[in-house]
Amino acid sequence: MRTGIKILGVDFETTGLDAAEDRITEVGAVLFDWETQTPLVVMSTFVNPGRPIPEEITKLTGISNEMVAEYGLPEKDVLGDLRHILDCADYAMAHNAAFDKGFYDAAVLRHGFAPDDKVWLCTMDDIKYPDSITTRNLCYLAAEHSIINPFRHRAVFDVLTMLKVASNYEIDAIITSAQEPTLYVQALVSFDDKEKAFSAFQNQTMPAKQN
Repeated sequence: MRTGIKILGVDFETTGLDAAEDRITEVGAVLFDWETQTPLVVMSTFVNPGRPIPEEITKLTGISNEMVAEYGLPEKDVLGDLRHILDCADYAMAHNAAFDKGFYDAAVLRHGFAPDDKVWLCTMDDIKYPDSITTRNLCYLAAEHSIINPFRHRAVFDVLTMLKVASNYEIDAIITSAQEPTLYVQALVSFDDKEKAFSAFQNQTMPAKQN
């Protein structure tokens, strides 16, 4: 394993799922020394999204309009602080990185920050879990690794849980997986023929991932 790697674990809570339309309500970020397994910098802050948080999102995350109104900071200020920590990291890491990076990229564009080329590692897609672990839900993955997350859907606790799960695996393998292109396959067959299509796909000799 290469030494001295710094990972910035990131998690966003948001008003919804659409990075273009929805906004961040909470940022959790932990700069993590992979070699010593030590958190170096911990960031946890509410963001005032400038719009109401839907009731169903509050039920899911526990984050209310009152919380972000009283304790939330402007998104641009929080993003600036996050980018300063990200500059210290070799890689970013998120669980379902496509979601979090999508919100990060949208915020960068919205506030006129220069884009960066940091590689994002995804603990949902870039870790080869044992065959016995079929879930990719972070809460259940934590349980599979004898970890308890006491505050699910609160950003910094989700980040710490993710990093603890990921620490069971080789970082070089995670990085290699993240840097490989990804293959998406859609089988245009009837429901009755889906098993035949899956079997035919398995029998093909293909690279692990392709764009």
